[in-house]
Amino acid sequence: MPNPTGKNGYGEKIVPSDEALEAALRRYAAQNLKLEVRIANLQSDLNYSIRLTKLKALNKKFRIPTVRKAPAIEVARQAIIDKVVMDITQQNGPNYFKTLLQQEGIMIPRDTVRQIMREHFPLGFENRFPGNKKSPIPRTALNACGPFHEISSDGHEKLGKQALDMGDIGLPIYGYKDKWSDEIPLMNFVPNSRTAAAIGHLFLDFIEFTGGIPIQMTMDKGSEIGWQYVIQDTFRATFAPDIDPEVYAICRLIKSVHNTIIEAFWRWVKEKLGRNLKEFILIGKTERIFSADIDFHVSLFYWIFIPLLQAKLDEFRLWWNHHRVRTQQEKNMPSGHVPADAFTHPENYGGIDCRIAVPQAAVDDMRQMLTDEVGSRESHLSWYDLEFAELAAQVYSHIGKPRLSLETAWDVFQQMVQPIADVIEL
Repeated sequence: MPNPTGKNGYGEKIVPSDEALEAALRRYAAQNLKLEVRIANLQSDLNYSIRLTKLKALNKKFRIPTVRKAPAIEVARQAIIDKVVMDITQQNGPNYFKTLLQQEGIMIPRDTVRQIMREHFPLGFENRFPGNKKSPIPRTALNACGPFHEISSDGHEKLGKQALDMGDIGLPIYGYKDKWSDEIPLMNFVPNSRTAAAIGHLFLDFIEFTGGIPIQMTMDKGSEIGWQYVIQDTFRATFAPDIDPEVYAICRLIKSVHNTIIEAFWRWVKEKLGRNLKEFILIGKTERIFSADIDFHVSLFYWIFIPLLQAKLDEFRLWWNHHRVRTQQEKNMPSGHVPADAFTHPENYGGIDCRIAVPQAAVDDMRQMLTDEVGSRESHLSWYDLEFAELAAQVYSHIGKPRLSLETAWDVFQQMVQPIADVIEL
């Protein structure tokens, strides 16, 4: 025989485990990637080279959801209604809910989502009719080499104390946005988005979460950026000393209105999420459930609401990172793409990963230095003290741990008020 071993000239193919393959394929489905992109990503992520026929076979084997095999119309209808009914202000369109549902493995064609929304929520389409506002800030072409070339950071105060008018209750948001891919790596509610210590600790959270720093941080000229600037400067000088700061800036400080990478993003947060969250929060005020004059009401509000609100913020961030950006032919960076895919696979879009890796030990040392100088992470990013947290957990357990959601939050609040008051008065 010319080939007695039966092996071809390409050697043995290493096939990933079923668990790794299924996880990757479900992730690609949630991002709604094209089939050829999924094939390229399997090669990049798992070093597994296949063709279209094999991909389809794997999708069938693992029952990967697809819009070609959408759920029954009544199942789809109920899933869509359950999502849209939470959009109190009716600011979100079919694409938004289609992407939200696909994160849960529910693949419904956009036309079906639109039709069902038309039937059950017709006023929403009128509310979203495009306006004619134009930005007073002139727009220019953006440039970057890849993810982590430039990260913009900023705070958002549309749910702050002044907006809510509920005494000391304030819910500022601070976020980070990658210029090249449009990815939002981290976005959190913070007790105070205007203190350097709080944002310094949050920036260290960002570095731990992403594994590194960008070549350049772009920030407003606010009081909160002091420690963030120091950390970026220190880590870049330590772990990327060969990058010339005269060519690639370490930090760029600009006016808020010119920080357009992330400033433009806040409009999406406000319209698609913020208004709805505000309506849920203000129920406590309009129905006189919450009293700003009772000290523990503030701590109880935060204990109940912060996990729920952060979960909604994470859900929105996931939607944003997995939605498809509109195509712009004149854009010098990716367009018509899914931010999460471009962020993870820049090579498929003509970019390079510019991340400057920072070891965990270095982050820990910087955290300790920051703690020694201005206080611990908990002292700046915690919403209530440990003693109250323990009391609230005991009371919540005592009343039977009722289901907590934004719809039930104020009911649970009312159930917990008197037991907590009784303990405090002892």
